[in-house]
Amino acid sequence: MSSAGGRDRSRRPRAGTAAREPRRTWLSRIIGRGPAERKRLAEAVAALLGTAIVAIAAIGGLVIWHLIRRGRLIRERQGPPRIVRWPDLTEDHGEPHAHAPDHRDDAVSPS
Repeated sequence: MSSAGGRDRSRRPRAGTAAREPRRTWLSRIIGRGPAERKRLAEAVAALLGTAIVAIAAIGGLVIWHLIRRGRLIRERQGPPRIVRWPDLTEDHGEPHAHAPDHRDDAVSPS
C-alpha cells in the first residue's frame, strides 16, 4: 500500500531492512544537547510554573473579592430585620406548656 508520494508509510520495516530507532522528540533532542540546554529548559519550565501559580492566585483573589463585594451589595439591598415576637409557651400559672418537654430529669446533680 503506497501513498500518493510513492513512500510506504506503514510502521513495519520492509523485508531486508533493519528496524530504525524511534524518532527522537523535541524534548529529548534539547535534553541531549548538553547541560547548558538542560539548565535553560529547567529555567523556562520554572518560569512557566511560577507564572501559572501567580495567575491562579490572582484569579482566586479576584473571585474572593467578588464574592465579598456581591454579599455586601445584596445585604445593603435588604430591608432592616423584622421584629419577631415569639409565642408565650407558658400557661397563665407560669407552668411550662403541656406539650413542651421537661428536661429537668436529664440534669446531672453534683455528688
